[in-house]
Amino acid sequence: MQVYLVGGAVRDMLLQRPVKDRDYVVVGATVEDMLAQGFTPVGKDFPVFLHPKTQAEYALARTERKTGTGYGGFSFSADPDVTLAQDLQRRDLTINAMALGDDGQVIDPYGGQADLEARIFRHVSPAFEEDPLRVLRVARFFARYHEYGFAIAPETLTLLKRMCASGELKALAAPRVLQETLTAMTENQPWVYWQTLLDIGGLDDWFGEFKAILNEPTHAVEIERLLMGRPKHAGADFKARPEQAELALWGYYLNDSALASWLARLPLSNADKDILALVQQHQSTLTKIYLTSHTLLRVHTDSSLALDQHVETVLRVFEKFDVARRPERLERCLAIHAWYCSTVNPDFSATDFFALFMRLQAAVKQVDVQSIIAQGYQGVAIKAQLRAEQLTALKHIFCV
Repeated sequence: MQVYLVGGAVRDMLLQRPVKDRDYVVVGATVEDMLAQGFTPVGKDFPVFLHPKTQAEYALARTERKTGTGYGGFSFSADPDVTLAQDLQRRDLTINAMALGDDGQVIDPYGGQADLEARIFRHVSPAFEEDPLRVLRVARFFARYHEYGFAIAPETLTLLKRMCASGELKALAAPRVLQETLTAMTENQPWVYWQTLLDIGGLDDWFGEFKAILNEPTHAVEIERLLMGRPKHAGADFKARPEQAELALWGYYLNDSALASWLARLPLSNADKDILALVQQHQSTLTKIYLTSHTLLRVHTDSSLALDQHVETVLRVFEKFDVARRPERLERCLAIHAWYCSTVNPDFSATDFFALFMRLQAAVKQVDVQSIIAQGYQGVAIKAQLRAEQLTALKHIFCV
């Protein structure tokens, strides 16, 4: 039985990048051999085990054969006579098809080191075409390693375009598509993920709504700036996860029906769908509240139609966000909107934006419903009085 470090760990070691995950291939062993040494089986589709001490993943060397459509349409053979070269041949790119033995020597049967030096993404074998998920994986790798000057080999680019045109991407499981996309949004240059999919025709089956946006020069430039700039939140109070923010930006360019169609296609959590929809629905109102507040703070008046309308708008938005019970929803949406506005307008202050809304929210929260009940209000009158006092509290912010 021989054990080799394989895949991304070897690639990143040669690139002198930090190695996050270490995966191992075991050659010449059976399931019974692994169990006898205390390994815990975890693989459903093929034999993968956890090391009894390190919990690192060890997979038996295997070959695979295409038997159906989509990511799961394969049968596997993990016989003890499967060689390391056979196992590496089933991998996607040459730079991912290298192994490292106990002696520290790199085993590279498919030219991965040469492609790494040349900064080339090249498929290992024609079997690459059998797995449509590799379209998304290559786009994700491109987003991660673009800063190193990588390019896709011409023959691999041709293959990717053919895979996109085949319609096989439709057979991918939605959770796999979402996971690859969310991971791509955490890479160094997530814009490259979308640009690559656009270039090879990979948007049609899962992200067709984005094509017209990316093909419009002004929007494409804005989105590139957003994704290349990364969310720069103005303090620890910003709670938007980067990958969620980078998906939410599409709400600034999609109409209601297009956003709803896209959200229905991917299995985002209900909480995440709420955030993306809220950002899309209220982006202009959030900006209006911010700008009008600054104007009214300069005027300092306690009796004007403009002030009455403004505090009514603020309270109505807070009610739609349900800030009383779920204040984190507003904070996450503010984080996304502040990132968007500060990217498209360098003069926009994300810190001031967030501070203003926290001040408005604090004014609303200071109204105590228990004190209203203590005043003798009952039933529906409680809600009406609560709202009236919240509006008054908001007005005080803008009064002399």
